[in-house]
Amino acid sequence: MNFKYTFYWEIIKLGLYSISVFLAVGLALSIPLCLLWNWLMPHIFGLPTINILEAFGLSALVTFLTPTSINFNKPKEKIKTEKIDKQLEEVFQDITSQFKA
Repeated sequence: MNFKYTFYWEIIKLGLYSISVFLAVGLALSIPLCLLWNWLMPHIFGLPTINILEAFGLSALVTFLTPTSINFNKPKEKIKTEKIDKQLEEVFQDITSQFKA
């Protein structure tokens, strides 16, 4: 009976440790975003400054809104993405060529 509770406690400790590491790394990586935002955005666009927690939320929001595909070495998907990349490059070249003097 005691082993069962010990096992659950170990899983709970692992979960709490994982969450705390996730938050610590996320907050540490949000510092550059916060500094860049507070340096550029108020002066360029007149937006308010943000704190580190708001920068963490902003980076999480951007991460959720930009989907990434998980590739398990499937060559068919790689070929499709290469074609899309080439098409995007052509579109960007067309757009940038319009703005060149």
